[in-house]
Amino acid sequence: VNNSDKIVKIPENSTAKVISYILEENKVIPANKLFFLLVTITGNEKNLKSGEYKFEKGLSYFDIMDILVKGKIYLYKVVIPEGLNIYEIARILFKRKVINNKEAFIKFCFNKNIIKKFLNNGFSMEGYLFPDTYNFYKNEKISKIVKIMNDNFIKKVLPVIKKSNIYLTVNEIVILASIIQKETYKKDEMPVIASVFFNRMKRGMKLQSDPTIIYGLWKNFRGYLTKKDIKLYTAYNTYLNYGLPPTPISNPGLSAIKAVLHPAKTNFLYFVSTGKGSHAFAKTYAEHRRNIKLYRKRLH
Repeated sequence: VNNSDKIVKIPENSTAKVISYILEENKVIPANKLFFLLVTITGNEKNLKSGEYKFEKGLSYFDIMDILVKGKIYLYKVVIPEGLNIYEIARILFKRKVINNKEAFIKFCFNKNIIKKFLNNGFSMEGYLFPDTYNFYKNEKISKIVKIMNDNFIKKVLPVIKKSNIYLTVNEIVILASIIQKETYKKDEMPVIASVFFNRMKRGMKLQSDPTIIYGLWKNFRGYLTKKDIKLYTAYNTYLNYGLPPTPISNPGLSAIKAVLHPAKTNFLYFVSTGKGSHAFAKTYAEHRRNIKLYRKRLH
């Protein structure tokens, strides 16, 4: 009937007559009386459900009635890329109209009492909201969004961890994977970067990862790291603190998790960005300094 796709909101407690008018106003149907007659004859006058619907072009009156009777509410497709943190995920969900309050989502994900209900050993849901493509209702319950994303983590990540014989806890694996994910998006580089961090920890060296500092300063971060930032103490500053930060700093994908479980065998202790999306690795500090000089010169 309609000649283009339409997204239409049917308010709660709308009568069949009101719904017929709404459909006509939104050019889903040409005649509200005809639709109302169909609904009445088929005994569906009180069976039409409220919500937001997508009516594709070319649907018949029967198709439209069927969608409303079955309550096939429109789902918003949401792509959560690998390596985003809770604050960034909240921004995407808000932009896609899945949530109407970013702060409420963030607060929920950092609520320690709530977290106990989910698979998590830390202080927040950070690291446990699996990056993937999801379909959510508009203004979906925050608890349901978090559960769906966390269930996806349990389904996709836990079996992979269980197959490995690594000595780290699940939380430690996720923390390290979250750092690797922020250091590189190149999947073939992840096991090499994992090896650097393992080599450093074995030698009692600090991780010295810039993304951990950024996460610790997130609310006040200006978009670039300064020498002052590196010297500023937070629990996440791996230039000042030994070992892993207290929680993950992002929500890593499966490749970063696998990199922790199966790191490359190297003697590398350092790496620096080449400015082209990849990194230059070094075994000694002198070699690392040469790499820094070489690639910084290319960047400027």
